[in-house]
Amino acid sequence: MIPPLQHWIYSDAGRLGDGGYAQVYRCRNAAVSTDEYAVKVLDDPTYANTFEREVRALKILRDCPAVPKLIDYGRNAEKKLCIITDLVPGVRLDKHIRRNGPLSYDSTLALIEQSLIVLAYSHSKGLLHKDIKASNVLMDEDRFTLMDWGVGELVGNGRSETIRANQDSVAPECYHGEHGFAVDFYSLGWLAVYALTDRLPYDFLAIREQDYRLVAHCLQRPVLPADIPAPLRSLIYSWIGKKAAERLVGYSLPALLAAAQGYEPDFSAYMNLRQIQREFSYIHLAARHGIPYAQYQFALRLLKQGFTDEAVFWLQKARDAGFVLATDRLSRIFVKRGGKDRIRAEALMQEAAYGGNVSAQLRLGMSFLHALERDVEQAGTWLRLAADNGLARAQYELGRLLQNELGKPDEALIYLAMAAERGYPK
Repeated sequence: MIPPLQHWIYSDAGRLGDGGYAQVYRCRNAAVSTDEYAVKVLDDPTYANTFEREVRALKILRDCPAVPKLIDYGRNAEKKLCIITDLVPGVRLDKHIRRNGPLSYDSTLALIEQSLIVLAYSHSKGLLHKDIKASNVLMDEDRFTLMDWGVGELVGNGRSETIRANQDSVAPECYHGEHGFAVDFYSLGWLAVYALTDRLPYDFLAIREQDYRLVAHCLQRPVLPADIPAPLRSLIYSWIGKKAAERLVGYSLPALLAAAQGYEPDFSAYMNLRQIQREFSYIHLAARHGIPYAQYQFALRLLKQGFTDEAVFWLQKARDAGFVLATDRLSRIFVKRGGKDRIRAEALMQEAAYGGNVSAQLRLGMSFLHALERDVEQAGTWLRLAADNGLARAQYELGRLLQNELGKPDEALIYLAMAAERGYPK
């Protein structure tokens, strides 16, 4: 359960900035020190999963340089989720570049070198940042701090189907439901380009449509600005390559620059912007080129328009590629159809549950409770998996099960409180 936060004082006058889902202020706590600290206040009090991810990451990184140090965390008197860190000096890198123009070559090398130190530490702990970009970097002269670990994930078995809402630097493999250490190097490559040239990847400034970002990362031929010096140019081309296995992954900048020397990228198999813009739909283009995330998203749009059979076709394509979200959605469609399709729906639900989909785990757990031969132990096992992965409904259902049938009222209270913290109304 998220602890209460006491004695931390902040006000609008001490506001330092904001992000996609939080505000940051200067704060004090006389019981701790006379020093000033930073408090990150999440906009939505039900963002408990994001809050817990960032707290977990900062705990893992407690001894890592160039990362804010976690001081305290919890809910304040207004029930808002707060994370207290040391107060890092500096200005956001994107704001600095907008005001002053691109960084020098030497400053960009310093940015990369310090980022590699952070990645060496976090990757040694199995933790990916997954959102490296200029707005998440603080710059204080030639000192850089990597902020905002709220979307950070443990690498685990290398499977993940979460995609960041801002897709300026999402690695291509993420759209295939995969992630690994190379995803952070992909983002670091584009950060280096922006730092040196004030240029975003591809044509993102001119084309705002979100679907274009997916197509660009996966299908478009990258072309770097001509003014990037040769030693770094080759390394960046390696990092922004489409295939994770071909990126140079390492944590010593001199060694990486040496390894990249003479690297000649071959992007001949990929499309240029003119070819892409001939297509009538970015998402359909990506789906046709076998990108599971695009196939899944395209299917959802078809479902909204009532084209169920066509949606099933694309969901099956994504499922065949191992995209578990598509398997779960297929299961839901076949349940509604009933009849012979119900048997197939149950098989797909189990497949998705074993694949780690929390929605399917919840539904499988509930199916054990509602079966003619109820299996409370199996239900508890599957509900616990979904609950421990942050699904509020599963936390609620597990809490009821622990309280009413498994005789564990203290543990029930914990899970019911977790569901309440995530805004589950019951």
